[in-house]
Amino acid sequence: MSQTIVESAPETGLPTRSAAGRVITVASGETVSMSSTRSYQFRHTLGHAPIMSLTAVRDITKRLLDERRFDQIMFDAGIEGWGPKRADAGSGPAILDALDQYGSRRGWLRLTRVDDVAPELGGVVEKFYQDLSELSQCDIPREVVKTFVTLFVSSPGVVTPYHIDHTWNYLLQIQGHKTVHLFDPADPRVLAQAEKEDFYAVGTMPARHDGVSGIAYDLEPGDGVHHPINAPHWVQNGSEVSVSLSLGLCLRQATRDAHVHQVNYVLRRFGFAPPLPREHAWRDGTKAAFIRLISRRTPKTFDNVLRSGAYRLVRVLKKLGMERNTTVKKVEVT
Repeated sequence: MSQTIVESAPETGLPTRSAAGRVITVASGETVSMSSTRSYQFRHTLGHAPIMSLTAVRDITKRLLDERRFDQIMFDAGIEGWGPKRADAGSGPAILDALDQYGSRRGWLRLTRVDDVAPELGGVVEKFYQDLSELSQCDIPREVVKTFVTLFVSSPGVVTPYHIDHTWNYLLQIQGHKTVHLFDPADPRVLAQAEKEDFYAVGTMPARHDGVSGIAYDLEPGDGVHHPINAPHWVQNGSEVSVSLSLGLCLRQATRDAHVHQVNYVLRRFGFAPPLPREHAWRDGTKAAFIRLISRRTPKTFDNVLRSGAYRLVRVLKKLGMERNTTVKKVEVT
């Protein structure tokens, strides 16, 4: 098992309450930037918010089930032999029963795009955009392809394995306690270039590496932590049922970078050493345009937008015998 050096989160100097009118407040001097690879803690006004209480989460879950939005529900009901599952027409009772018993039963629930059925959360997202735009001095909505509003509910002691995401993410702790272990995505000892290309082309998650320092952020209700794009992380839940809200922003530039990584993945199979994203603007533009050209014309999911072109390229590599004994593995961006 990998040994990881863990650093405590730095003292933030954050106020005990968010600034008047804001959903989030960052420490004085903290830079909010879409290009930064620095993680940081912040405060928010949604700790113990009634619109995300366990009762409210149960109601949102039922709405998703009633509207047959099964693709927006992933769960582990804590039933032996089941494991993680996507909801279907027959799983509603088991999901709702597990949600009622997460205090004594090990499991978790993930509800994605909850603002589709909970307009009250849509208002939170709109205010969040306003705050980020003000803090970053940038028109955030213009830079975003899509926002994923996700609710996580997990029982005491649950661990979310080490992984990376495509989104520029803000995780807000609503109820309970958890510790988020974050690593620097710009450190090649943490995340090598080939691992980024593997993630975007075939969905392979990077491995944890020995002797690399990460930062542990302890979150209570009202605390939050910013995850930079591709920042590897894992999460340890505390001794109570945890409710967290994730606001994941898919940025236009990050999606362009992803398409460059996908073409680079293929070029390396032919023996080339392609430049990294953002080193040559015109080459990046050509690569991104090529991926868009071969991507699905009518994508049904964001995964289709992000990876459908790459999946086609990987299938060609397999036919040519140039792919490394791997299968196309779809990774949902949520």
